[in-house]
Amino acid sequence: MRRAIGLWTLAFLMLVGLPMVVGASGPKAENASPQASETVEMFQAMREGRIEVKFIAKDAKEASVLIKNKTDKPLTVKLPDAFAATPVLAQLDGGLGRNSSSSTTTNQAIGGGWGSGMMGGMGGMGGMGMGGGMWNVPPEKIAQVKVPVVCLEHGKPDPRPAVPYQIKPLDEFTKTPGLREVLHALGNGAVSQRVAQVAAWHLQNGMSFQELASKQIRFANGSRCPYFSPAEIQAAMQLVTKAKQMAEKHQQQTPSPSPGDSLSRN
Repeated sequence: MRRAIGLWTLAFLMLVGLPMVVGASGPKAENASPQASETVEMFQAMREGRIEVKFIAKDAKEASVLIKNKTDKPLTVKLPDAFAATPVLAQLDGGLGRNSSSSTTTNQAIGGGWGSGMMGGMGGMGGMGMGGGMWNVPPEKIAQVKVPVVCLEHGKPDPRPAVPYQIKPLDEFTKTPGLREVLHALGNGAVSQRVAQVAAWHLQNGMSFQELASKQIRFANGSRCPYFSPAEIQAAMQLVTKAKQMAEKHQQQTPSPSPGDSLSRN
């Protein structure tokens, strides 16, 4: 049943394990030498047309990420620590994840993160994670990985597999302090999906913990029950506190660009 819970931004966790080959049209995986594999950053490789990344939302809690190597050589894809995916129809609304009221018929936007230290590959071609981790994809193959997700936009319809999504850097969707840290905690398996969901709605949508604690599920027979347990609310409160502290620490450690740096980018 479709719950009107929101054009969601779903935070995805890459499950640790080996990807599954779901398609191929070129050399077999065993022909690819690990030594010959080139490391590429995911979004950069997408811009260069070397890989194609497709995000398929199953529902509000689970999705699949497909990484297609479009080259004739093995690639080690460096994954971002967090990312977003937005429904293609919602792109007209724009605005760092703040969609207008005219998009009430669109499905949730989604975002997520992978855990540090994650490794993945085929035929033993695995590499220890750096930042968001690494994933190996043989030439002209497609690797598929299931990811849990959390909503970052409360109040829109649940995602559906039929709705196309565009994956993008998290900062292109939102710069909410502490959110990246929450997604990364989910990706590392440090928190449950439901705890991360409470934290995400609090940070991104400004919902108070009291509002979230009073949120209910309504059944057809008229009965109701809390959407989140008191333990989940309490855990989310602790998570948000730590996430904000970490975000502030990261901000202090990140040097501000000098005037020369700004000019060099123009």
